[in-house]
Amino acid sequence: MPARLQIKPEDCSPLGQLIFQYLETQAISMNRLAELSGIPQPRLRGACFKGTCPTPETIRKLARAMGKHHLELYTLAYEGRVEHLPEDANNDSLDMLMRELFETAREMKLVAPTLRPSKTKIRKALMELGFQPEQAECG
Repeated sequence: MPARLQIKPEDCSPLGQLIFQYLETQAISMNRLAELSGIPQPRLRGACFKGTCPTPETIRKLARAMGKHHLELYTLAYEGRVEHLPEDANNDSLDMLMRELFETAREMKLVAPTLRPSKTKIRKALMELGFQPEQAECG
């Protein structure tokens, strides 16, 4: 399967690597995944390469077919477009936080909730992660 596609792993974006891992674990071809997701095979293949930016609709269709949350695939696709982060990059940016959340959930074999958690639950989780209220400025 993936070997016949003649795509080298070093040419793949993080999204492409996840797609190939999925093809391997499910023992299906890229043509079959394209069929299941309703995405033309050339578009699916193109989404695997570094520097590409699949459309949100492609990501949503692919996520549904793979049983993943679309934000997880989006963060992987976006990550593939960033070659080198500047040294002064803000480490608590939203995209990095989202990638870390999904990576940790995947490692723990957790899936994203189907319903959005309440604000109270989100606040409690943020406090448990170490977020703190802003300090009032003196003066």
